[in-house]
Amino acid sequence: MNWTDFFNDLQKWMEASNEISKKHPITTDEYWGWLVKTIGIIGDRYNNHPLVLNFLTALIQFQDDNFKTITGRK
Repeated sequence: MNWTDFFNDLQKWMEASNEISKKHPITTDEYWGWLVKTIGIIGDRYNNHPLVLNFLTALIQFQDDNFKTITGRK
């Protein structure tokens, strides 16, 4: 497992998330479709290693918490 590559990909994903959210805010289906697709790609790239999946799940949970805060659904 190349953790340096994984964490570099994670950083690139977070930068891409910031960019995509400028066109498609976190409250849109487009954002969530992008999130699910790209998180899946990263998981597959690292053979769905259990620790990789835990990090990716944490990202999804973090964004879900952000969504709930923004929409008042928390």
